[in-house]
Amino acid sequence: MERQQIPTDTANLPKNGHSKLMVLSSNMTLFWRIFVPFFGTVFLTGLMLAFLLIDEEDLYLPVPILWARIAVVVIWIAWLFLISRTIWRLKRVDADDTHIYVTNYWTTVRYPWQDIERYEEKKRLGRRIINFKLRASGRFGDVVSFLPGSSFEEWKGRNKFFV
Repeated sequence: MERQQIPTDTANLPKNGHSKLMVLSSNMTLFWRIFVPFFGTVFLTGLMLAFLLIDEEDLYLPVPILWARIAVVVIWIAWLFLISRTIWRLKRVDADDTHIYVTNYWTTVRYPWQDIERYEEKKRLGRRIINFKLRASGRFGDVVSFLPGSSFEEWKGRNKFFV
């Protein structure tokens, strides 16, 4: 029986006509998109319920209890508004030569590169955000926002869309 040689260099293996999929978004997207909203919402909801359900005699506050309860409810609503307008819009983005793949960790949508009108880079809360503006509204709206990962700059330099 002959020993079969297995190639150690996999770069020259056939790709069956498909290009390699690259992750454009940061691994921190999962932390910002899932952990921070759920942890913060659970914490603030527990705090709000504690203020609303505890009797007035059991709370020793320097302000009237009604003000404290209103303040906690306003903070909770402001948190939900902040999350829905900023962090919840972040997506995970992968790309190959023909399509980008956008996911919110529950649903994945594939867009051809021709559907992207332009891209822009912005700074929000000290973080760099990339926005892909779609020609028409898709499953996640007409703007796809993501935190760029370490491979984004390399991929951007090689891709004809960004030239």
